[in-house]
Amino acid sequence: MSAQTAIEILDSMFDLFKQMGSGIALDLHWLEIVQRLHRVRAEAMWSGDLDFVATKLKAQAAYYAGAYRQPDGSEQVRRLNAERLEEVVKCYSILRAHLEQQISRG
Repeated sequence: MSAQTAIEILDSMFDLFKQMGSGIALDLHWLEIVQRLHRVRAEAMWSGDLDFVATKLKAQAAYYAGAYRQPDGSEQVRRLNAERLEEVVKCYSILRAHLEQQISRG
């Protein structure tokens, strides 16, 4: 098990977030996020905190995929989409920080 490998897997999701932001294949990207989180879990020393944050990340990604609307020139819709995606990225950042703590504790 390696927290560093878990971080690398987690970081590989960032391209998925970018693609989700453009509205491309949202359901497929959500499923890929879930699969990568399972791989992260296999690599890291899992805890209740990690489980909570990973579950929240999956939920936020699913919510984003389900609530996404094509902006069609609407700045308000674009802003709402961006805010929802920001919540996904925020959960990712928290999970990554937890994994970095594992490395620093050695």
